[in-house]
Amino acid sequence: MDARTTGTDAATTEIRVPADAPARRRPPVRRPALLLGVAAAGALLANVLVAPDPAAEAQAGTSETVTVAQALGLPARTGPAAEAPPVQPEDLQPLAALAASRGTREAAEAAAAQAQAGADQAARDAQAAAEAQAAAEAQAAAEAQAAAEAQAAAEAAQAQAAAEAEQAEQAAAAEQESGGTAPAASSSSSASSSSSATGTTASRVARITNTSGPVRAVVQAAADAVVSNVPGAASITLGGTRASATDPGGHPSGLALDYMVMSDTALGDAIVQYHIAHWDELGVDYLIYEQKMLSSPGGSWSQMEDRGSATANHYDHVHVNYTG
Repeated sequence: MDARTTGTDAATTEIRVPADAPARRRPPVRRPALLLGVAAAGALLANVLVAPDPAAEAQAGTSETVTVAQALGLPARTGPAAEAPPVQPEDLQPLAALAASRGTREAAEAAAAQAQAGADQAARDAQAAAEAQAAAEAQAAAEAQAAAEAQAAAEAAQAQAAAEAEQAEQAAAAEQESGGTAPAASSSSSASSSSSATGTTASRVARITNTSGPVRAVVQAAADAVVSNVPGAASITLGGTRASATDPGGHPSGLALDYMVMSDTALGDAIVQYHIAHWDELGVDYLIYEQKMLSSPGGSWSQMEDRGSATANHYDHVHVNYTG
């Protein structure tokens, strides 16, 4: 038997093998405990070499204390705090001056704001007044224009009425010159004449509208008698001379009057009857009223042709031609 030995960490064991036993290879021996021990020893060694110093670690965990004085850059004082000195009145003067300056500034700002508000209100009031004045002026201008237009229309209507009256008078004069009919007076005319006023005494002076000189004396006297004796005749318009008239024996020569009774037919009839009753005393030549003409106090009315308007047909006035 050969002797073979195997070495371990603690001792060496001798194993005897018989001489006639065949030689064979033994499998490797595995020792887990040994490997675990080696690994634990290595880990412990790494921890010792890498871990920080406990004292340094404790020192790093402590925060440093900084005082207010150090933060402001002031020298630190040690020992008991010093007693603050008493406040003197002169020390408060800057503070009082500052407060007074602030109050003055605030008062000035308030006054400026108030002045600005007053100026703004004054500007608004001035603008409103200007607008009101402009509106009043525009209204006055419009009223003046309307009045001027109304006056122009009235003058145009008056001129047209005068022209139509002149045409009617010319036609009447032409009819009279051509020998117009003068039949006997009707009973109604006689009755009306008898009931008319009988006096021709004038107590008033008639106001005649003349545009081409005065009327003849006989016409003025007749008009004075009419306005004095026919009630209501003094309040109407009497048209005398007109330069635009073309009848030579009428308005241009001062021998005709238009008694403008307008729609008062009762007054028109009264004026007509007064002239019929005092034909010779008043110096009447002929009468025209309501599209009819009378050439003598004892005659009858003759119908005239239609000339288109109330004025041209003598529905709004009595036309009287007097003898010169």
